Amino acid sequence: RQLREFNLALLGKWCWRMLVDGEGLWFRVLAARYRVERGRLRDGGRRRSSWWREIARIRDGEGVGSKP
Repeated sequence: RQLREFNLALLGKWCWRMLVDGEGLWFRVLAARYRVERGRLRDGGRRRSSWWREIARIRDGEGVGSKP
């Protein structure tokens, strides 16, 4: 249980970082890979990594490991 909460906290930090640091290196890397649509990074569709899939779920309020 603690590992799940720890992972959620780390992934949440990435979400926060993308919100506040839109000019940072990681945001630019992710924008190049997944593209920006209507001011936010796209979820990536079938090309997304498992890391990015979890980030997108947290961003959308679903949490870690939730089923779509």
